[in-house]
Formats: sequence, structure tokens, C-alpha cells
Amino acid sequence: MPRYAYDLVLTGGRVIDPQNDIDAVLDLGIKDGHITAVSEGISGEKAREIIDLEGDLVFPGVVDSHVHVGRGRGVGYRMTAAVGVTTMVDFGSTMDDFLAGFGERGVGQTVGALYPINRELSDRDAPQGEIAGLVDEALAEGSLGIKIVGGHYPLTPETTSEIISAANERGCYIAFHLGTTETGSHIEGVREIPELLGDNRMHVAHANSYCRGMVESPAEEILETMQLLDRLDEQVVAESYLGTINGTSGSCSDGKPDSHVTRNCLTMRGYSPTQDGLRQAIADGYGNVRVEYGGRMVLVTGTEGVKLWEEKDTDMSMSFPVNSPQATFTAATAKNEEGEFIVDAISTDGGANPRNVAVERGMALVRYGALTLSELADKLSAAPADMFGLKQKGHLGEGADADVTVIDPDVGLTRMTIAGGRPIMLDGVILGCGGTVITTAEGAPAVQEAGFSSLVAEAEQGRLYR
Repeated sequence: MPRYAYDLVLTGGRVIDPQNDIDAVLDLGIKDGHITAVSEGISGEKAREIIDLEGDLVFPGVVDSHVHVGRGRGVGYRMTAAVGVTTMVDFGSTMDDFLAGFGERGVGQTVGALYPINRELSDRDAPQGEIAGLVDEALAEGSLGIKIVGGHYPLTPETTSEIISAANERGCYIAFHLGTTETGSHIEGVREIPELLGDNRMHVAHANSYCRGMVESPAEEILETMQLLDRLDEQVVAESYLGTINGTSGSCSDGKPDSHVTRNCLTMRGYSPTQDGLRQAIADGYGNVRVEYGGRMVLVTGTEGVKLWEEKDTDMSMSFPVNSPQATFTAATAKNEEGEFIVDAISTDGGANPRNVAVERGMALVRYGALTLSELADKLSAAPADMFGLKQKGHLGEGADADVTVIDPDVGLTRMTIAGGRPIMLDGVILGCGGTVITTAEGAPAVQEAGFSSLVAEAEQGRLYR
């Protein structure tokens, strides 16, 4: 039997690896799921398989720092693999739902989940013991951390602040969709950050989403947001996305949408923030319901959208075209006086939401001259890996996990996705299965007991708690 130096060699591609200061045509040697060589001319070595990537860009595997791929929406795994995502964090799934969906539809990626704290505490003050119990239970079940879903289902400022403190005391990851009962998912929610945060740290979700012109103009709102995030750089990490549509819920109770974000979207275009107003918005083509079709989620609107929404008794995910291109561009590219990006990463807030456009629109920003290739690789891979303490991700140095995103520079689209040294997507065809769950040392036993491989993220080594 032949003995191979490498399981796989990727040859001839332009390797972009900002963490290791690489921008050159090099070969990558992969063995046992790790990068074992990065140099010229290794393609002549004995390799089980060689893939010629001449003319392509070779990025560290995309680390999507904000997705939604929970149970019932597990189709998002295929959708993200198709655009180069090798690692991601779900922002809003209980571990039972997350593990069920991952087991059914995982395609070889490395994925963690933040437990959503929303309706169980909404519109009331909660005692410290109840909050601490929720956080401890989520961690014990394998959650990577906590997400406060304040924009959709607002909590009081007091409860919100208590959750942030409880997570910080335990050293677990804490993310926040801004907004409380006193503000909302807009610039007022941004202005509330310092008071809620105190001396703590947290992740601000989708920084561009609070700048849709509900209070000031989008231009004024995004500049104010950038200034505040820059001032809080030692306490806050953040990501933004490049999609035009948002993601929300179409579910209604007592004649009005449950989600405050949905109500905001209706108000922005002059619709009544009621169930009748939402029905009209869908009929008019402004509201879009999400439906699985052909192995992916698609948007449906108009008469057919209304029919599907009513057949599901309104319990459907939705999107509205509400994001400001100006705010989105600024959040992705703004730097402080030291030349550092104010918003750490580019995410999608996608997954099952069909706006997985981080690579495609990121490459458009490169062509425009707003980002360099190295800067794009940093925001797509290196920075988000650092945010979550994933030391083996986000770069292509020797010993790193062999996660690679191959991009065709002529069209700006992902051509191949490699996770753990194995292709999981090639030219739109999904090849992978299974995957690894990101968790904490506390949660690893529960994940392993459920039958999944685990990767322990070192929160205290990540950007959030450093």
C-alpha cells in the first residue's frame, strides 16, 4: 500500500491568509484534517488527491458569526455550505432543537448555538435567581452562550442588564439583539448600550440593523453607531451583514405581530402594525414569507404568500427589504483613527434566511476598492474565529483545521468548500454530512452524550473576554 505525505493537496491557488500575512500563489498540504504544509511546489509530493485551483482564491474557511439554522430550518446547513461557510454560530436555538436539526441535516461543518432568552422573561422584571438558573441550564445542555432577543421580544432594562452580568460572571458568550421595553430595535437601542453594559462585555448583533431611519436618517444613525462602538471597543465585539432583507417572524397573537421588529417594518412603510396590516404588506409584495423549496428556503409574497401564511396560522418566518445600503456599506468598511475596523466581522444573519451573500457582496466591495482581499478574509474568517476563541479556525497556518473556502475571483462566488480536509461542496453540489458541535468545557459532556463530536471554544481566549 502506498504511503501518502498528504491526504489532499490544493495546488496553484492564490492563498489569502491575513493572520499569517500570506498573499501568494502557494500549495496547501492537508493530512488528517489539518494543514500540514503551506509552500511552493509541494504538489509533486505523494498525495492521495490533488486539486488544481489555478486562478482561484484560497481563503481560510468562512466563519459565519451569526446564522439561524435550528431544527425545522436545518436546510440552512446546505445553504451555508454552498457559499463557503465551514464554521458558524446559530443565534437562537435551544440545544434540543439545534442538535435535532444538526443530526438530521448537518453537512460536515463546525457549528455552535447560543440559547435565546426572549419570551420567557419578556415585559417583566425577573429575579436574579431565575436568570442565573436559565444561564446555567443553557450551558449545561451544551449551548455556547446566551443571546438576548430584545429587539423582537423586549425585556425590561433591569432584566437585560442582569442577564448580561450573569453571563459575564460565568465567562460565557453573550450576544444581544439590541432593544428593551424602553427603547427598541433602532438607534435608541444603540444609545442604551452603555447603561445596560456597565463594566461588562458583550457581542452586539448585526450592527447595521439599527440604522434603518426610524429615528434619524440612516446616514446619521450609522455614524452614531460607529462612534459608540468605537468608544466601547474594549467591551464590545460586533458583526454586520450585507443583505438587503431582514429576518423576523410573521406570527401574530391578539390581532398583532408578536415580534416588535415586524411591527417596526410595517410602520416604516405606512402599514398598520397589526395582523391586518401584515396581511396587506404581504399581499402588496413588501412582506415575504419563507418556504422550503427544492432543498433551500425561498421568499414568497403576494397572493400566494398570504395563502401560505394563513395556512400556517401566521406561524412563519418572514423578511422585509428594509436594510439601508448606506448603513450596510459603512458598517462593513468603517475604521477608527488607528486604522482598525470598528465592526469586527461580516456575518450573514442568514442560514435558512436566503441572504447568505457575505462572500458575493464582500467580493463586490473588493472590486469597488472598499476592502482589500486580505481585509475581506479577515472579516469573514480570522476575526470571527478570534471572537469565539476558535484558535484552529480562521487561518491556514500549519496545524490549523483544514477549513478552506475557494472563490472564483472573476464572478466573486464560492466554487468549493472544504471542512476538516474534506470537500463538502463543489460547484453548488453538497457532498458532506455530519459535523462537529462547538460548546464549552461545561457543555461538552452533554453534547458527547447526545452522540456528537465536540470542539471546546475557549471564551476567555476570544476577543470578547480578552
